[in-house]
This record gives sequence, structure tokens and C-alpha cells, in this order.
Amino acid sequence: MKDNIVRSRELDKFKLLYLENAPRLIFYASKYVDEDTAEDLVHDIFIKIWQKKDTYFLEEGLKTYLFRSVQNACLDYLKHKSIEMTYADEVARKLKIEEIHYYNNQSDVAELEKERLESVYREIAKLPDRCREIFTLAYVDGKKSAEIAGMLNISQRTVEAQLYKGLKIIRNILAFFIQALFFP
Repeated sequence: MKDNIVRSRELDKFKLLYLENAPRLIFYASKYVDEDTAEDLVHDIFIKIWQKKDTYFLEEGLKTYLFRSVQNACLDYLKHKSIEMTYADEVARKLKIEEIHYYNNQSDVAELEKERLESVYREIAKLPDRCREIFTLAYVDGKKSAEIAGMLNISQRTVEAQLYKGLKIIRNILAFFIQALFFP
């Protein structure tokens, strides 16, 4: 019974800590990343704090810790995003090379090669309209995120989010395709 009372007080203090700080932290994080990602990163930080219940902070050092944690989480997220985009660009390049190879050597291409390429394009065709448009501009036409954003009059972050969404949807078929490219 006493243990439940202690946990209840801890939870109440934690809720208050969250309610007082989360909105400012989300606003701060949204300077680096989109709002949904900002919310997720801030929530993750509070989850980590809750899991480390034995760690106590001085009140004045807590805000610094929270803002520093948010900044680091945003920078880690952006670094990871950059790596993903580099990987996606490499996949797109290999896809384009394979497509050129396919059209240049159509008579020599085995049925399996045709099937691989067709399956990738089928997956692209299944993407939501806006996502498919952005994905095609980036990975088929070879346009950069900033260029697509200017063409479609949307933010570059929106373009990147749609590219990420498209890659996430067709990841399995692309993984199979890349495996086939590197390990025929």
C-alpha cells in the first residue's frame, strides 16, 4: 500500500513536469524537424526520464538537461535522415542503371530481370498520389528535394517526409531488388 502511494506521487510529479515543459520543448524541436517528429522526440525523452526514475535532477539543471536532450535527439534524427536519403539516392541510382540496362539490352534481359523491374514499378504505382508524384520526380527523374519543393510549391521537409513514406511502403520490394542486383 505504501509503495503504491509513493509511485502515485512520483507519477503526479512526472505528469506535472511533462505538462510544464513538453509544449516548449516541442516548439523548440520543431525548429529542427517537422512537428510530428518533434512531438515523438520529446515524448521519447520523457519516456527515458521516466525509465531512469532513480536519477534526480536539480530544478535549475532540469530545463537545461531537457533542452539539451531535445537538441541532441533532433540532431541524431537529422543525421539518421541524411543517411537514409543517401541510401535512397543510391537505390534510385541503381534502379535507374538497371532500367537503362533493361531498355538497351531488351532482347538479352532474362524474364526474371523484367519481372524485378516491373514489380518495383508496380509498387511505385500503388503509392498514394502525392507520394507517388514526389517519389517519381526524385527517383525516376532524378530531381533533388529542394527542386521538387519549388516545383510543387511545398516545403522541402514535406518532400522528404513523402519520400520517406514512399520508401517505407516499398522497402521490401526494393530490398529484394537490391539483393538481386548485388547477389544475382
